Amino acid sequence: MTGPPVWPRERLWLWRIGFPIARAIATALVPMRVEGLEHLPTRGGYIVVADHISWYDPPAIEFALRVPIRYMAKREVFSVPIVGAVLRAIGNFPVRRGESDRGALEMALAVVAAGQPLGYFPEGTRSKDERLRQAKPGIAFLARRSGAPLVPVAISGSRGRLFSFPPRQRITVRVGEAVTAASLGASEGMDDQALADAIMLRVAALLPERMRGMYS
Repeated sequence: MTGPPVWPRERLWLWRIGFPIARAIATALVPMRVEGLEHLPTRGGYIVVADHISWYDPPAIEFALRVPIRYMAKREVFSVPIVGAVLRAIGNFPVRRGESDRGALEMALAVVAAGQPLGYFPEGTRSKDERLRQAKPGIAFLARRSGAPLVPVAISGSRGRLFSFPPRQRITVRVGEAVTAASLGASEGMDDQALADAIMLRVAALLPERMRGMYS
């Protein structure tokens, strides 16, 4: 399978040109604290698994990790002029949210198989109260099928009025140790929901207690 989502960083020319500029501006307006960056794999495909509280989470996580993460975003966004073209050019791809989209999941697997980082929000949508919702089982499917490292990432501070000068708030991104479906017990008869919950517990452990929701 070919196309921008599976291309290496060197071929994503728009990301290479625009990322340093966008990151410099964004982090000047919204300072960022990053912890645990040493846990990020330095080679091969992996899946970044994170909580989701704001529209700003995908770029913020990318700014923190400094790698071109491939995200799946709701299909409607890709029909917006310019916006859709930019999203595709930097490696993102569409998903039919709210229904089973086998094509999007297969693309996600292709991204990881090609050695690229995939970004995934197991809750499926933003949490308006910043508390974790139950993970959907799609992450378990990807974890089992890919066998790839799962990197838990927790983001906080990305809600509210973000951009101001001087800056009024700071985003914190914490990166945890990578795990795999096998290391979480997937081969021991664990069903998809149980595996998804086990993965989300790794994200919860990195969050402030008030944000852990059902994974407290």
